[in-house]
Amino acid sequence: MRRFILASLLLICVFSLHAAAEISLVPSVGWTYDTNVFSDPLPTGYEEGSHPAGGEFLKRQNIALSLSSDIFFISGSRFGLSFAVYSGFPYHSTSIIPEGEGYDWEYAVRDSLKSQHVSFFISCGPVFRYSFGSASLSLPIRFSVGSYDWFTSGVVIGVHLQPTVEIDLSERMFLSFSLAYDAHLMKFLFSMRQAYDPGYIMLTAGAYCGVGFRFGGQDA
Repeated sequence: MRRFILASLLLICVFSLHAAAEISLVPSVGWTYDTNVFSDPLPTGYEEGSHPAGGEFLKRQNIALSLSSDIFFISGSRFGLSFAVYSGFPYHSTSIIPEGEGYDWEYAVRDSLKSQHVSFFISCGPVFRYSFGSASLSLPIRFSVGSYDWFTSGVVIGVHLQPTVEIDLSERMFLSFSLAYDAHLMKFLFSMRQAYDPGYIMLTAGAYCGVGFRFGGQDA
């Protein structure tokens, strides 16, 4: 994980030395919601080894921090490469735990904030951009890797989408508003008995706002 972050920073530094490359850096703050609950009412039973992962449904809200960077190898290009590092700091969490066997389950609802940890994810992938006047729309589609428990139990992988609106304040500074959707689709376990969790899924949705800075470009 540390090597990935260092390699990403190195790429940013290398391309920033190229006069034609355009690079943005955006620190953001926002709100996110994590859940693996997709039905109401909840199902009344599952076969052994299937969803929910770990026998627990979760509804969790977070204050989120993000640092993202987009690299366009030619200034004004509509296609580039996007990186992001983001964390969620939980302030409210509810666990819904099935109690029973087979297809005869009841649910116990509990406040689970004390058992939650800060989430941490990094992501990388292509970004598509359309500019008009002093604003632009962009869509990063990133492959994400991270954890909800500081990589104690395993590594979670998924797909991170973040449609973004940027409004220029000056030639080098802009406001950024984005929606985020993170589909955490698989969890690889640090376990000798099982390589991955067959029932794992967690979705994250949220919104961010931040101030971005541009570097490089033809006018650099």
